[in-house]
Amino acid sequence: MMKRLLRAKRGEGYVDMCVGVVVFVMILVIAVNIFSFITLRIEMDQIADDLIEAATYSGCFNSDFWSADSDMLDQYYYYDIDYGADRYFNSTYHRVQLGERMWVKISKHTYIKGLGVFEIPVTVSVKKSGLSEKYWK
Repeated sequence: MMKRLLRAKRGEGYVDMCVGVVVFVMILVIAVNIFSFITLRIEMDQIADDLIEAATYSGCFNSDFWSADSDMLDQYYYYDIDYGADRYFNSTYHRVQLGERMWVKISKHTYIKGLGVFEIPVTVSVKKSGLSEKYWK
């Protein structure tokens, strides 16, 4: 009797269809996650561009830079920020001489969604640099 049950082909199409639906849903979840990471990366790219523009225009990481950062936090979402320069003219005030490189790196910690109770952490980072546009005497 057991051999007959194992050789029977009834219900095989139903099982194939269920497996196909599960595979399709998993591919759809992966596609949605990839799209959300691409969108996040584009937004972070815009944020980093705006921040480095504010920093290079003023030639330092001062209140103009932090005001732009505050505006970006209000407009978008919370992110980690790291900034610096290759060489400071005045390290106390974070002033950078004309033509020296300045950089801003922002990071966002997120998770791959749609996997139920499993949380896979992902960190998306963007680093932008520019040249200081201010001459300090």
